[in-house]
Amino acid sequence: MLSNVLVIDDDEGTRNLFSTVLTDAGYLVEAVENGKQAIKICKKRPFDIALIDIELPDIKGIDLLKTLRQIQPKMVKIIITGHPSIENAVKSVNEKADGYLLKPVNIAEMLEMIKKIMTEKTNEYVQMIKMVEQAKESTPIFKYQNPDRWRG
Repeated sequence: MLSNVLVIDDDEGTRNLFSTVLTDAGYLVEAVENGKQAIKICKKRPFDIALIDIELPDIKGIDLLKTLRQIQPKMVKIIITGHPSIENAVKSVNEKADGYLLKPVNIAEMLEMIKKIMTEKTNEYVQMIKMVEQAKESTPIFKYQNPDRWRG
């Protein structure tokens, strides 16, 4: 299954680079230049991954991270910054960023991070499905499809 990626960066060169690399890697990519556009598109359709520049012209990436988490809680969110600081890193962690990359981004590192995070999320989902199936098997309400048979 193809993953949908949203690239949010005000730098056209970065958007184009990420879009090309991710498309070549088999992802479906949408790219926007600011936070307002990101919020608007996330309200219309789901994304599996968002790459969020920390310095956008209309909203801080950390604030956008928080908003996108409310709109699409299951979406993987990776902060990308050319302005690394302890404060930014701590805020990213506090707002539940799934990853943190420094500009200039090492493309191989970015692709590996995305692959690793998506694999972890998929494994969590599979585990959850297995737990639900096990619960169904051990819970009589699910086990007996025809309650009339309970009567003698």
